[in-house]
Amino acid sequence: MTLPELPSFVHDRKNLDGFTLYRSGDPRDRREPGCVVLVTVDTDSEVTARAWVDSVFVALASEPNPHTGGISAAFHIRDDGRRVINYAEWVSAEDHVDAVSSGGGVGSATADWRRVRNFPGVQHVSVERFRPLAKVQAEVE
Repeated sequence: MTLPELPSFVHDRKNLDGFTLYRSGDPRDRREPGCVVLVTVDTDSEVTARAWVDSVFVALASEPNPHTGGISAAFHIRDDGRRVINYAEWVSAEDHVDAVSSGGGVGSATADWRRVRNFPGVQHVSVERFRPLAKVQAEVE
């Protein structure tokens, strides 16, 4: 699977132009990411954005079957508080495709994940896969 380069506003997992890092789950191990997934949601307020991100962390912590391809996640809230981008690192694009293949997104059919998926004031916008910056930089050098 050929992946496009990350958009120019993305500098690294913790630095996106126009966004502030709110919360991150640091890498579980030292595996090199083969894919970056940007998950974008719109919210009705910064309070909703923060509450939604917090609910994702609750769901992740209670996940009975975490996918082994997930490496890390960093949630950024746009400066106006009305958009969230999760910069998620995966071992490969195929791992991410496998993780969302059930059609419900990442995560099992638990009450915590249902809350994330049906959170009031949140509209899911997009899920896009990209080449990690380190891979792009290595190709240039």
